[in-house]
Amino acid sequence: MNISKLNNCNSFGKKALLTCEIKQEPKKNKIQATLYKMDPHNISDIDDVMYSKQTRCILPDFITSIEKLYPNKDFYLLQNDKTKEVISCAQTSHHYRPIQISNGFESITFENPGSNTLIEEMNVNQNYVNAAEPLLAYIVKSAGERFDSTVYTSFNQDFVPALKRAKFSQTKLGEFYIPEKRYATLINQAEEHSQIEYLA
Repeated sequence: MNISKLNNCNSFGKKALLTCEIKQEPKKNKIQATLYKMDPHNISDIDDVMYSKQTRCILPDFITSIEKLYPNKDFYLLQNDKTKEVISCAQTSHHYRPIQISNGFESITFENPGSNTLIEEMNVNQNYVNAAEPLLAYIVKSAGERFDSTVYTSFNQDFVPALKRAKFSQTKLGEFYIPEKRYATLINQAEEHSQIEYLA
């Protein structure tokens, strides 16, 4: 028996992280939803990402992660419990941000140096109200548990209007971020609005 080969093939599927309530358009009926962390090595998780039009933004890196033994990105889906429709999705990674970088000609000074979480991609289903809020709350909560000083995004609040409601600020370089001191505000607001219950 080849033990190492068996260990490399272990696949446990998506992991439920929280449950919440989301209002669905047009009547604003409340529905139950679950946030999952997706496993690129699980066939059913691959299907969930590949066959939803809401997940196109995370699909390329998710497919790349299938071939990696230890993927360096995290993928999340918030799904309608009844219909399995994707309400929102995101892709994150973790980085160390220096105080300053130089290319020999000029130097760039960064605000908020230190370890941080970067939300690389995010999409929100327009059929739901505040669909990004529970997802953002979990990402920020996870960043706090990792002692990340900041959560950054690679997009602006025109793309995801929830950033403004979630108290994200803008740096002089135009980046949107939320510092550690405002994590609790975002999390508490989302827990109250969406009746969040953490599972992991």
